[in-house]
Amino acid sequence: KVSEKVGGAEGTKLDDDFKEMERKVDVTSRAVMEIMTKTIEYLQPNPASRAKLSMINTMSKIRGQEKGPGYPQAEALLAEAMLKFGRELGEECNFGPALGEVGEAMRELSEVKDSLDMEVKQNFIDPLQNLHDKDLREIQVCVVFITVGT
Repeated sequence: KVSEKVGGAEGTKLDDDFKEMERKVDVTSRAVMEIMTKTIEYLQPNPASRAKLSMINTMSKIRGQEKGPGYPQAEALLAEAMLKFGRELGEECNFGPALGEVGEAMRELSEVKDSLDMEVKQNFIDPLQNLHDKDLREIQVCVVFITVGT
């Protein structure tokens, strides 16, 4: 390589197998870094991003919009990265299909978690909010009415 650069010798011809191996190493390197970052986000979620999303949803309600953007599950973000790099690496090496399978499992986990979030909101948080906003106020008005009347 040095004599090619300095002496102007003819460049080394790289065969297709070497180029493919180089591409796979590059993809693997990018995959490891991105998956490592997404895994850290999965294990230690950033509370600031959830707070920001909550503020955006509140602003959407104030503006009269039906619903703001949903909270992106960390599992879904990790799954997307795994599936993407699994496809890029392909079936020739073991790492590609492994990333694909784990990515698919994380995607399914994300869907289950989304479903759980919606169920908890519908069947627990919304009824409590309704109790707080309507029923307890009606009881307070009755108590005040009874107290004033006696």
